[in-house]
This record gives sequence, C-alpha cells and structure tokens, in this order.
Amino acid sequence: MSELNELHKTVVTTPSATEIRTERVFDAPPDLVFDCFSDPDTLGEWLGPDGYEMQVEEYDFRPGGNYRYINTDPDGTDYTFFGEFLEIDRPGQLIQTFNFVMEPQPPPSIDRADFIGIEENRTRLVTLTTFESQEYRDGMLQAGMEKGMNEGYNKLDRILSARKG
Repeated sequence: MSELNELHKTVVTTPSATEIRTERVFDAPPDLVFDCFSDPDTLGEWLGPDGYEMQVEEYDFRPGGNYRYINTDPDGTDYTFFGEFLEIDRPGQLIQTFNFVMEPQPPPSIDRADFIGIEENRTRLVTLTTFESQEYRDGMLQAGMEKGMNEGYNKLDRILSARKG
C-alpha cells in the first residue's frame, strides 16, 4: 500500500494569500472520478481522514442544491461540513461553497474542482479553494487539511481501482 501513497501524492500550493491549490492524479477516467464525488454513498466511503466515520445528512447534487455531512473522529467528536453546489459540469468541473460548523461561524470558501482527462485514461484533479482572507486560508492549512485530503484520496484510489476492475 505504500507504493499507492508514493505514486499518488497530493501537491498542495498557495498561489495567493487567499487560495489553496491542490493537484492529484487518479488512475481512472474523469467520468468515474466525478461519479465518486457526485454519489453521496460513495462519498461517504472515502471523504475524510483515516479512522473517521462519515455520515452524509444531505446531498442535493444540483446547482443550488445543498450538502451537509459529519465526520466523527475516533474519540467521538463530530465535525460538521456544509455548503451549496454552485455549478456542475459533468465530468469536467464542480464548483461549490464549503463551510464547517464552529463559533464564530467563518465565511464559506469557494471550491472549484477541475477533472482533467490525461494520458492513459487517467484524471488530473485540480482544486482551487478561495477564502475571504489569509487568516481563514492559513487556518484550514493548520487544521490538517493536507493530511486528511491525502488519506481520503488514498481511499478513493482503492475505490477507483476496484470499479475499473
């Protein structure tokens, strides 16, 4: 399994004071990768850090539709995330707001995910998350976003491998 982690590292950069850009390659075509983002049952299987339980409470996958899910850590602490789907262009792009429940409530970020077909029937997933301020961007980075994203994407790699069969 370590080879899977080495081959598919998520590259995280900060192109501006208010943005986080991630890039990762998946060994599956864009339509299959996109399906794993659009189906709430599949999303619950891979999204989030290792050892966390995922419960999708709402997933109205259409422009203007809302989503809400809860990640529960091994100690039983819940982390609730929510937002709205703004644009959906299957299988090329997904734009949504992203927020999480906390006090005080931060403003939502805007997440744009581009599913780019590349050689050998693979997908380059490029996400750009835009925050209202550098403070919010830095808070997301300090909260362990990169580790959780890599762990989730490693689970997604396994799902995609099984579905390509």
